[in-house]
Amino acid sequence: MSLTVRRELLNSKFDGYKLAPIPENNAVKMTPLPRSGLSQATVSASSHLYFQEVQSRVRHNHLAVGLISSPQSPSATLGYVDKEGAFTLVLIDRANLEVSFCSVFSLPQNVHSPQTASRGSEYPVSISVAPLTWVISDGSGQFYVLQIEPQLDKARLLGQHEFMVDNSVTPCRLHSAQILGESIVLLVSSRAEVRRTSNRKPSVRFDISALRIPLSFDSDSTTEFNPVEILWRKRGTDIPSYASALAGNWLVCASCTFEDPSVHQDTGREPMTSSTEDSQPTGKPPPPYSWTQTGDSLTMAIPLPSSTPKSHIHVNIAAKHLSVLVTQVVEDSNIPLPRYAMKELWDYVDRESSLWTWDQQGDLKFGLLTLHLEKKHDGTKWPSIFAQRPSPANEDDVPETVDPSEMWKIREALEKYTSELHADPGADIPSLASGEMDPSVDSEVGRRLTMSYLDILTGDAVSRNTSFEEVLALPLQHELQDESGINPRSLVIKRGIDGLLFNGPIVPSVDLWEHVSTFPALAFVLASKRDTRFVYHTGKAAALALENGGTDFGPNMYSYHDAQGATRAKQGVSRLGSDGRAGSLLGVCGIQGRQGLVLVCLRERELVLVEPFV
Repeated sequence: MSLTVRRELLNSKFDGYKLAPIPENNAVKMTPLPRSGLSQATVSASSHLYFQEVQSRVRHNHLAVGLISSPQSPSATLGYVDKEGAFTLVLIDRANLEVSFCSVFSLPQNVHSPQTASRGSEYPVSISVAPLTWVISDGSGQFYVLQIEPQLDKARLLGQHEFMVDNSVTPCRLHSAQILGESIVLLVSSRAEVRRTSNRKPSVRFDISALRIPLSFDSDSTTEFNPVEILWRKRGTDIPSYASALAGNWLVCASCTFEDPSVHQDTGREPMTSSTEDSQPTGKPPPPYSWTQTGDSLTMAIPLPSSTPKSHIHVNIAAKHLSVLVTQVVEDSNIPLPRYAMKELWDYVDRESSLWTWDQQGDLKFGLLTLHLEKKHDGTKWPSIFAQRPSPANEDDVPETVDPSEMWKIREALEKYTSELHADPGADIPSLASGEMDPSVDSEVGRRLTMSYLDILTGDAVSRNTSFEEVLALPLQHELQDESGINPRSLVIKRGIDGLLFNGPIVPSVDLWEHVSTFPALAFVLASKRDTRFVYHTGKAAALALENGGTDFGPNMYSYHDAQGATRAKQGVSRLGSDGRAGSLLGVCGIQGRQGLVLVCLRERELVLVEPFV
């Protein structure tokens, strides 16, 4: 299935965006969250997370919008699960945008087996499948179906279910849910297996599964957990970035295709080995650095030629980004040096307490550039140093060296590798910074995804998947998708430096992907945003880039509009709420207000409304 560009919708005369700030005093409304608010650390950090899982959690939207029976309903309903496991309804009056909260259900605090705990739980997810009906996933493999009372002040538990694989409750992430006939069908993802490839690199697989829960509940449904019915299961190498259920099929957007699990089976698993093993596979370069952590700090060791003068080393430690630039030296110049330009860290650090040292190691061939980073949030376990995007050469981040005394062996590993390299003049020169060299500015944005259509009940491919495309923006979730102009199967695709809005087919055997609008130079302007957490579009109206924010500063929202053939287009910018004390941005969706679309932003300790924002 191909995506055809309509050349008449391109704008070769576009000159740039014109800033039109949103008046915050009139447009932005802030309301503190009840109880303890939210946290990005609501799931256990005791288990190892693979790169795909870290990226999935970074992109996770914690806010869900409730379906409504009529556009004339006086209030909008949203939902989220707070840091204490309470499912909380957010009620917003459409006339005056007054906000109220009501906690209607508390997820039980379950104790799981060591096998289950080792996989780690996902974030809780809430999805509205009908007006007043919600499905809640606790992330550990248990689901709760709730019926909200008409007064919107309490909920009745209709049923509770478990996702069982090999007689064990399996942690999973809920991506989408829909009522189909007399049942609710869910699409979930879960970690399937971890193997070692021939070069000892971990190879992780993920399953997507379609589950069915009956809508006819008996008395036992509220007192005992019933296993869900698994309709089908497929396996791939990544976690879906987006899923939509319509017209009897799932649209699944991911950086891989999904096939029957038997396709991924081989003769057996290779044994798991320690990441601190002394020797490296022959002909394979060691990782570009090693690292370890304590409860309040991280230590990162980067091997460099010992002849490197300290004046050639430039390190800049920011609150959420790290820059390391080493000027090339004459000796060992055939070894590419690591270069990190504003590389996003996994979490925040205290830049005032962080420092770096350079130990040339005397007569040894390689010395160590050591970075000591103080964590901003003590006790938070980092799964990786960087919150980087995957690349073909570096699918997984460098694993942590659990034993600090072992991390310095990276120098010996590099020395051994370069010795083998010089012994074999025909060998390839290693890249110590594989995937880290600065590409062109507009190539660093978007996610390389393919769009697959799968039958809801059988998992069979309804049509051929699309080619892999760089997706810049997903559709903003909204309570009235049809009336809002936001097609739930529309994506903004990167073409050159532009962002092209395509409406995807509801029935792929009948319709095609249609190019309907263009956001000129969108890829270029998005590349300049170093703290972006979410990028959504609101149909033809605008593309939105929303920053994460943090303890030192609040997030901003940037909106970019279609130039409609003109040389200039409008760009809006607004601060999303108060300063960094309100925490990071964790969720966003849209509701219909009296004056049009209202953006609802969920921060760790604050709810922010923006109207009008497009």
